[in-house]
Amino acid sequence: MANIPAPPEETSSDSFEAFFRENYSNLWRYVARRLTLSQADDVVSASFIVAWEKYSTADAPTLAWLIRIASYEVANAQRKQGRERRHSIAIVQEEFAVPIRDEFDGSSVRSALSALGDADQEILRLILWDELSREDIAQILNLSINAVNVRYHRALQKLERSIVVPHHIYPMKDIHDA
Repeated sequence: MANIPAPPEETSSDSFEAFFRENYSNLWRYVARRLTLSQADDVVSASFIVAWEKYSTADAPTLAWLIRIASYEVANAQRKQGRERRHSIAIVQEEFAVPIRDEFDGSSVRSALSALGDADQEILRLILWDELSREDIAQILNLSINAVNVRYHRALQKLERSIVVPHHIYPMKDIHDA
């Protein structure tokens, strides 16, 4: 019987390409919620460049690992944006428009969220928008899972206290009667 050669092992570039395809959309959404749409593509590209450089030495590259890389790129972009604002007369920012299908436009929630601190906003976004597991978030933020749960609970309480709901949607007397 002839020796049949084993199939070639997956090369690092093939493995990274599969990783890229599997995680691109999730990473782009993560970045687009934190920056202007015009910055999102550049930051996602920069994140994947860093990921490519570190991919072969990473223990187990995951979406959480990639988001942690992207979080540094987002912070760099935000610092750069802050410098540009200070040095220019006007900067026009793009708005991420969300289609609304009913009377509730979400403005009270967006307003309450923007009034929270950066750490509170980040934990809420990672859990509610990015739908990441507590384990992934712990890895991204370099926290214990318990610390993630505590931060989430506290941020959610702050958000709930700061949301102003118009009376015609949810009358105050109903809140106290419940």
